[in-house]
Amino acid sequence: MPAPTSPPAPDRYARAASPDPAARASAADELVHDPHPSAARLLLTLHGRDIDPTVRAHAADAIQRRRDPILDAALAASAQRDPDPSVRAASAAAFRKLHPFRKRVGTAAGLAVLCPGCGHFYLDQPDGWGYLLTTGSLIGGAYVALRDQQVSLDGPSASPKVPIGLGLAAFAQNLWFYSIFDAYRDARVARGDLGYRIPISREPLSTLASAPFRPSTLKSPWVWAGVPAMLAGGIAISYLASRGEAATTPPTIFDVDRVNVLGRNFSRGSGFALGSAYFAGLFTSVGVGEEALFRGVIQTELEERWGWGGFALSSIIFGAVHITNFTDDARTAAIAIPTITALGATMGLAYRARGYKLEVPVAMHFWYDFLLSATAFALDPEHQPFVVQHANRW
Repeated sequence: MPAPTSPPAPDRYARAASPDPAARASAADELVHDPHPSAARLLLTLHGRDIDPTVRAHAADAIQRRRDPILDAALAASAQRDPDPSVRAASAAAFRKLHPFRKRVGTAAGLAVLCPGCGHFYLDQPDGWGYLLTTGSLIGGAYVALRDQQVSLDGPSASPKVPIGLGLAAFAQNLWFYSIFDAYRDARVARGDLGYRIPISREPLSTLASAPFRPSTLKSPWVWAGVPAMLAGGIAISYLASRGEAATTPPTIFDVDRVNVLGRNFSRGSGFALGSAYFAGLFTSVGVGEEALFRGVIQTELEERWGWGGFALSSIIFGAVHITNFTDDARTAAIAIPTITALGATMGLAYRARGYKLEVPVAMHFWYDFLLSATAFALDPEHQPFVVQHANRW
């Protein structure tokens, strides 16, 4: 229950039995901050049995201000059955404010981890169907595309189904990530964000998806100065990781006349544009999904509990989960994981500096991934995930 601004008056129980309706209403205000179960019972008595409808309505508001979710059933009953319409209206309004406190933030996020949309179902929100059906459709499409295919994550494939399937799988994963954040955020917002020191980001999905391309975001020093610094580090690490692997240097974009994109050959300029468009779509979803989960949920929760220690732990988690990208190359993983951890910390600092809003970290994440991939594309256009060496008929 909320902390009182001053200790409850010692005569609150006596005033609850006063013949003066104003005194009984005043006692209800005092009972809000009384932790004893008898105070809750007395509030329910004033709400359900007082002869004055003004006192009953006042007690309804006092019950919701007590923030004890087990009392919402009494409010729901009064909203249906009280003979006075003003009391029914007050009870209904109080129920709407109190009922969300039955829903735990951690439970909403946890259910969303298990199943996209399930956190929203727990919160009684129909949005869950959108997440469940859309993510399921994307996963199904990816399965159909990748079934019986030999999948390469970082080089050319034998069928255009592979890059398309991988793209659908990435969209599904990041929509799932975003659904976790959305359920977590909705649970906090429904409770008035009470009990949290760090504010929850309320930017809608459309705002986050467009963040990398909006001038208001691009003018942030975290983007125009931070991304080039991150990119320089990423290129240097990529060079160190790949040094000595290839005996010959592959042709660059300037050495080829045609570029293969999804099994079709295009002129150098058109092919580079189409390949870049593939990366842009892919990394828009990655930027939104990963930042929503790792900054919007994980960093927020850990930092809320342990301050800078939680911030550091969230950055380590961000780096550690990317080890799945390097399961067959321990040497590269040993170089890349600390780098990704540092990149996560940089975006986490931007998240803190921008008042725990996600737009700038999303833009940083997008432009880092996009520019690093575009650089790799320019240096080696024949070994990209959207290149198809032998296009099969679908």
